[in-house]
Amino acid sequence: MVFRMKFSKAEFLGILLVLLLEVFLLAAGCGNDKVDGTGVLVDEVDLNGEAESQFPLVITDSAERKVLFAESPKRIATVIPADMEIIYALGGEVVGRPQKSFGEVRPPEAATAEEIGRPQIINFEKIAALETDLFIGHKRLNAKDVPTLESLGMNVLLTQGDSVEEIIDLIEMYGRILNKEAAANELIYDIEIEIEKISSGFEDKNLKALILYGTPSETMAALPKSLAGNMFELVGIQNIYQDMPGLKTYPTYAQLSLERILEADPDVIYFMFMGDDEKPFEQFQAEMALIPAWNELTAIRNDRLVVLPYELFGTNPGPRIVESLHFLQDSLKNLYY
Repeated sequence: MVFRMKFSKAEFLGILLVLLLEVFLLAAGCGNDKVDGTGVLVDEVDLNGEAESQFPLVITDSAERKVLFAESPKRIATVIPADMEIIYALGGEVVGRPQKSFGEVRPPEAATAEEIGRPQIINFEKIAALETDLFIGHKRLNAKDVPTLESLGMNVLLTQGDSVEEIIDLIEMYGRILNKEAAANELIYDIEIEIEKISSGFEDKNLKALILYGTPSETMAALPKSLAGNMFELVGIQNIYQDMPGLKTYPTYAQLSLERILEADPDVIYFMFMGDDEKPFEQFQAEMALIPAWNELTAIRNDRLVVLPYELFGTNPGPRIVESLHFLQDSLKNLYY
């Protein structure tokens, strides 16, 4: 026997409205959720995403790897100084930090963490002994280490910060992972406000710059796609190294071409190096002395060869990116005013 329920037109419309409302709320609540291979509902977040941070959480790192976090990590180890600075700037901490090769540990409170190596050489045994639940490495240099680290039972994130935008993306990402969204949003807001002031604070004079990076073995030119190149662009300086192929070992830097440099004739030359050892700069000066053509450049004739502080330019400054931009802005004012 089949029972048929009768509704008036008004009752039918009321029930239909309720059903539509429930469907809408369900869609709104689950629109950013996905189900992983185990059937667990997760909240998927890209570096540029705006979904709320809810655990389980999926993060897409700089290497386009999707990493599932069942909960916010408690024991973080990293070989990337900039990422460590971001974590502390947001109120987090690490148990394992990069090996100190020059200067001071930043921030100072991270000095108590165990040294676990650097991107080229990491100490797997020490990382495991620290009961690490999240390891943060370099997108390119640590890709080969992912299987070993994951076999030790930890999540692995591979990151890079080759532009101000990427640094901001990292801040947002760590805000979600650490449940520090408010602190991340505040830091991003402060950075973006300062960048806007800096970008509009220097009159564009079509200044051309050669941006050099020295290592113990060679001197190379920063390309626009490097972090240094991006910072110079933000303060309104033209990089003379455009549309040049990157080096295999340093993809965001190019081999020096004296012919190209002489043709572009930069107004100013900036020199940066990693660490507080100035030997790369001394080597560059010795090489310049052997080639008289360098003295024909406008930058050299006007004594515009600026050495950049390594703590702001020799490596990614992370949350101190505004300090780097202010240094460039001040150096330009000192040169041209």
